[in-house]
Amino acid sequence: MPEEKTRRSFLAAAGTGVAAALAGCGGNAPDQTATATPTDEPEGGSDDTETEESGTPMAGGTLQMMAQGSIQTLDPINAKGSGAGYNQYNQQLLQFPDGEYPPEAGLAKDYELSEDGLTYTFTLREDATFHNGDDVTAEDVVYSFHRLAESDNSRNRDDIVGDTMTVVHEKDATVAEPTDETTLADYVSGSLAVEATGDYTVEMTLESAFSWTLFQIAGGAFAVLPAGSVGDIEGYDGEYSYNEFFSTSGDGPHFAGAGPFQVDSWSKGDAITLSKFEDYYGTVPQIDEIVYTVVPGSNARLSRFENGNADILEGMPAASFTPDNVTIEEEQGNRSIGTYDLGGTTVNYGEIPSLSTEYLVFNTLEVPIPVRKAFAYALNQHDVAENVYKGTAQPAYHITPPAAYPTFEDGVDANDTYTQHAESGYQSNLDVAADGYMYGHAETDLEAAKQVMEDAGYSESDPFEITATTISGDSGYQQVFTRLQSKLRQAHIEMEITEAEFGTIISQAISGSMEVFALGDGMEYPGPENFLRFLWGSEPSGQFTRWGAEGSSHDEELRSTAMDAWESNYAAEDATQESRAEAFQTIEEVNWAAVQELPIVHTTSQRFWHTHVDVEMYGVMENQSFTDLTLSR
Repeated sequence: MPEEKTRRSFLAAAGTGVAAALAGCGGNAPDQTATATPTDEPEGGSDDTETEESGTPMAGGTLQMMAQGSIQTLDPINAKGSGAGYNQYNQQLLQFPDGEYPPEAGLAKDYELSEDGLTYTFTLREDATFHNGDDVTAEDVVYSFHRLAESDNSRNRDDIVGDTMTVVHEKDATVAEPTDETTLADYVSGSLAVEATGDYTVEMTLESAFSWTLFQIAGGAFAVLPAGSVGDIEGYDGEYSYNEFFSTSGDGPHFAGAGPFQVDSWSKGDAITLSKFEDYYGTVPQIDEIVYTVVPGSNARLSRFENGNADILEGMPAASFTPDNVTIEEEQGNRSIGTYDLGGTTVNYGEIPSLSTEYLVFNTLEVPIPVRKAFAYALNQHDVAENVYKGTAQPAYHITPPAAYPTFEDGVDANDTYTQHAESGYQSNLDVAADGYMYGHAETDLEAAKQVMEDAGYSESDPFEITATTISGDSGYQQVFTRLQSKLRQAHIEMEITEAEFGTIISQAISGSMEVFALGDGMEYPGPENFLRFLWGSEPSGQFTRWGAEGSSHDEELRSTAMDAWESNYAAEDATQESRAEAFQTIEEVNWAAVQELPIVHTTSQRFWHTHVDVEMYGVMENQSFTDLTLSR
């Protein structure tokens, strides 16, 4: 073993890193005692599952699932919520077992980390195969990571060459925006510091140490595909055209991942069928197949579940949920398990506080700051949490969820820091935040909303007109906008509400064609930089808000404050726990003043499943493959 490197098992190293990082950001790690140390030996499928006659689940069968919107692509670097089943047919170097962290071994069985914390050397298991029968090798990992960084089809470049986990790469100084601010488009093809050092070893070097690296590469965008499947990056001609491999062009898809299920058939806009992959290196699935049927509306999904045409319901429409119908029977760490009375039928129920935030996103090229502030004055987060989400969500005053919120003092709980800062300005850095949330904590202030609009020249006879876009069938977002609509009218804002499928909303957000829309975002790792990297203003053309772009409504001094907080306090070589916490809180306060994104609630994730389905409630990372799930119809 090289003297400057240390070999680590995933459980020990990831767990230690998580404990240290969470101590720094004040998060609360879930119970990790049930997570077993990974081994190099495949577990294989079980051939001795008991029969239905014995009262236990049977092997085989079809799991009926639902997709919230049309499945646009199978490409992991292009996907942003527009598909279904990614956790089932894809596989990364690491994985979150049943959605719990720390990450465990996936395609990689162990790794070495250099003493300076920059170079990771991953050793791959040698028994993993793709769905096309090819062995998974180091070259496949190199190809997949390079595609994530440089393909024109990648929507997730910031995960690998952005501002947090940044793999060493070259930049083309001649590539610049009109404002002379370089973007991720300055990446030089083929320069990513990810290379194969053997048939089953891969070396990856970061620009600076990043404590959440193992979490990041366990994310879906880092799924490993066969090298040369498509030729959308330099050095690969491509065995198939892009749409033949990732979509339904010709006799496609020819997609081949390395997950426990393989793509069997796909009718875009209708359904996708996955069948178990018999040669999966790990636990071969107990069921035969999974069918994801596209059901866009939340009420339609509920009806389908009630009628028994779907086995699992991931979340219920807020308007339909009855808290009194829940019976919690067991606490498993931060998961609550029990039953739910579904109109006389008892189904299984599970809930877990999610590492997510629901918020409004403003296109600052289209929506001026007085209008954004009026929205903030009009929104009462406490009222929404209680009356729209019926107590299953926590009022949100920051983009960072409470469990991952940074703390400044040892022994001070992250949730307490979050609440004290919102209520009274605890440890505030900007004058505007000295007294806490500047638009009123747990209240609506329509007089202030009206005043800020009149100061900007708007009136009853000359209101500001705006179109809000919400996800089709999402009753929670619809109710939030409907409640705001009547209030904003009193503040000289006329708001039209329209709907679109989630995939369409993301595409429109990328193109900048919406004014304001509702979005929910989950964390890829439980650290505040996961969200705040989008708010500090360095690359506005690549952000949904466009805050800081030429022509946007922004205060340049405020933007400079955010950029300095990130670059001088967070990213500095001598950064400390305290300086990073200060940077994170400063950026949250800048967002208060700028209202790029307006936080609404932090939700509780809910799952409902019929009694004939034997499945675990997922953990806080929510990534779960159905290898152990069984059915007893």
